[in-house]
Amino acid sequence: MVKYFKLDKIFTQGSTYELPNDRFYVIKKIGTDGSSNTKLVIDGVETGPIINEIAPMHKTSSNQLGPLDLKDLFYVVPPNKTFYIDGPSGAKMRCIGLIGVLAPGEALPPQYSSRFTEQGKHYWTYKKASATLASAGGSWSADAEADVLSVTPKTIEKYIFNREVMAKVENSASSISEGQVGVRFYLEGTPLDILTTDPGKKGIDILSMPYPPSGTTERIPFTLEDLPIEVPGDHTFEIKVINVSGSAIAASSGSDMTATIAAIVEYLKTK
Repeated sequence: MVKYFKLDKIFTQGSTYELPNDRFYVIKKIGTDGSSNTKLVIDGVETGPIINEIAPMHKTSSNQLGPLDLKDLFYVVPPNKTFYIDGPSGAKMRCIGLIGVLAPGEALPPQYSSRFTEQGKHYWTYKKASATLASAGGSWSADAEADVLSVTPKTIEKYIFNREVMAKVENSASSISEGQVGVRFYLEGTPLDILTTDPGKKGIDILSMPYPPSGTTERIPFTLEDLPIEVPGDHTFEIKVINVSGSAIAASSGSDMTATIAAIVEYLKTK
């Protein structure tokens, strides 16, 4: 019968690790200090890239997200298999989960062997993009809408936006306050929102989508977990920002004013 111990280890880019013939890992949470794509490569198969903004190694007052919970899409490293971290030089990844210990002649439990087979085709990852709203010293016009993030999966792919979404505007002349900027979702060009301003301002208020959730802004992240948005192959999903303040928003004199959006997404290769 399999015995289980606690797994909570730090692995570093530049090293290759190998499990012995009686041990396996079940990785249930991951976090990194890498600021660009950082991922586990297990037995030569790539898993979902993450970055420190959406999956930090620790939950702190400056980022309340903490390591990313992989839920049912955990990663498995079977006995006698190697793995390594692919990412920026020296990047670290914290892996939290289980160490399984097999008795002589015992096989990897079937739920873990099946997940090992699928984990390169179905995993959590992220999408992030930025857009310029106004040049330094300029302004962003009232009611203007700007494309920030766009995703079009290939025919055999699907993305599901069903986790945290973060948004921010940087380098405005004055700090953005409630009621100035909205965030809108579009699927195949159709806004998933009200169509006029009669029922209220368009979009989700950007300060309700903290980037990241923190002790000094908003501790509660915005999530689509309760109402996922599925994006099948060859369909386009967009996230835009709109100036709902009623007047132009000025950029700082020294830098362009930008909007950035990042989201945790479920990726599935369907064939």
